[in-house]
Amino acid sequence: MKKRHKMFYPRLFGHTLDEKAAIFGSPMAGRIPQDVIDEIMQRADILEIVGEYVPLKRRGRNWFGLCPFHHEDTPSFSVNPEKGIFKCFGCGKGGNAVGFVQEMEHLTFAEAVRKLGDRYHVAIPEKAMSPEEQRLHAERQAMLSAHKEAAAFYASCVDRSQAARAYMKKRGISPEMAQRFGLGFAPEEDWQALYQRLHSQGYGDDTLIKCGLISKSVKNGRCYDKFHGRLIFPIRDHRGTVVAFGGRALGEEQPKYLNSQTTPIYNKSNLLYALDLAADSVRQSGQIVIMEGYMDVLTAHSFGVTNAVASLGTAFTSEHVRLLNRFAPEDGRKLQVLLSFDGDAAGQKAARMSLDKLAGCDFIEPRVLVYPDDLDPDDFLRKYGMRGWERLLERYCYPRLDYLLKKALERHDAATAAGKGDIVAELAPALRATRNLTEYDGFVRQLARLLQVSEEAIRADVGRGSRKGETERRGDTVYHEKRFRPGRPANRQLLLLALANENIFRRAQSELGELFPSTEEEAQLIAYVESLGESYDFLPSSLFNYLDEGQEGLRQFLLKLLQTEAPQGEADALANDYIRAIRQRDLADRGKVLQRRIAEAESRGEDVSELLREKMQLAQEAKKL
Repeated sequence: MKKRHKMFYPRLFGHTLDEKAAIFGSPMAGRIPQDVIDEIMQRADILEIVGEYVPLKRRGRNWFGLCPFHHEDTPSFSVNPEKGIFKCFGCGKGGNAVGFVQEMEHLTFAEAVRKLGDRYHVAIPEKAMSPEEQRLHAERQAMLSAHKEAAAFYASCVDRSQAARAYMKKRGISPEMAQRFGLGFAPEEDWQALYQRLHSQGYGDDTLIKCGLISKSVKNGRCYDKFHGRLIFPIRDHRGTVVAFGGRALGEEQPKYLNSQTTPIYNKSNLLYALDLAADSVRQSGQIVIMEGYMDVLTAHSFGVTNAVASLGTAFTSEHVRLLNRFAPEDGRKLQVLLSFDGDAAGQKAARMSLDKLAGCDFIEPRVLVYPDDLDPDDFLRKYGMRGWERLLERYCYPRLDYLLKKALERHDAATAAGKGDIVAELAPALRATRNLTEYDGFVRQLARLLQVSEEAIRADVGRGSRKGETERRGDTVYHEKRFRPGRPANRQLLLLALANENIFRRAQSELGELFPSTEEEAQLIAYVESLGESYDFLPSSLFNYLDEGQEGLRQFLLKLLQTEAPQGEADALANDYIRAIRQRDLADRGKVLQRRIAEAESRGEDVSELLREKMQLAQEAKKL
């Protein structure tokens, strides 16, 4: 790829490809040459490959069959031979030919590439990993293996501990549920029980300390188990691989919960507890319940709320949002995310912080469950059962703005002028972050009626809080703090063209700049392609080869994009049309907001001559298109 224009996109993923290769054991660098992988991707016939495992029937441009990765009675597994991708609308798995062979044969990326290379007669020269790559790859694999062994060890100790059995019985954890979640127990008397077990299996001290299973005493230099005398909750990634642990004290010991620290294989901001167990239920229901603690989730699943997960003691993060992207319904509906945090002050703070993250996501509809009497989900379900849970969902499940309004009314006196001002000021950031203009206008009208003030006054107060300069740069940001709006067809189709045509990609960047993406997901994908540099061959399906397990959200967005009906016609002419449409739409949006500002200024008796000049300039720009 030739040198590209530098854009505003941030360095989203923190590492270059070579750095990722070292950290994640990626197959892309230092093993199989990229040009060889490209040739295999060009030759591989995904329909032929999948057809050897799955009987397929044609429906339009796609071929459908029963998914080989999960049980189903109605075919939801789709193959698109033109784009070289597969996707299951039931379990969410998808990718290209290499990814399919990886999943079916349980191979590494390199092994799958070699298998397809043999099949399509592409010679693969052997290139050894660098010593540093070999070291980091081996270290990561050793850490994962040690966690697997540790989980098995802890599970074997449960039945031998009367204290652990008594605690689980007291908390209502059935043997079946304990087995489903892989619960274990860390022995209390022997503080080296796990260390001795793993050491005898050949795991070195450095590895065990670095992955957080063992601590080393400063006083005597001896190694001790990190967890002892605690009920153990294995923390698994979305694939079901154990990467960390949480330990709960059985008595009044402090801290009540002890958790694994951040390691090369674990970062709590990237994971949701029990997502591997909740995944099928989330896809079927189009809804996910986010709780705070391990016990909340165990109790929820015990009562039948099997779409519950936990955020591992942290507020919702951008990484969590990307992870949820893979569960967005395929029929255009939004994924309903229910924030089910504790009813105390800390839980309410976590809910507000999480709402800030979720507000900018096109595919998510955030809501907040409000529990009575400061109960947490565990206590509530045990006290009121599923009937109470269903009533809670029906009566006390608040949309984002309604929840924030409810909390503002609890803090401020809506009967006084000062209180009204405080309420509007508190809600202003959330209103500016609202992308949907219909939702925005509807809520402003509702708020104006409630507070008995004019809509114009509320809009003026909200507009005054926007950042200086945003109005000039993008007109719609007077009412929207986020730069992105709901995905638009022209942007989406242009991106689809650009991923397969380098000239169009560079032209869209140059002529549109930050208007090129219309959603955060589109911006992330554009930035990712930019980060690949000359490695990317503008074969869209090959992008799956670069995405690692920490980028599942981006993988799912790419799958959705590639399933979009491709535009028909000459590529450059289509690109011209889409670029013109995007610029026209931007000017129209800016004109609408400018007209509202003029009307509001006139209602306050202010001078609008400068605003009228801006309106005339927009009209002149529109004529040039």
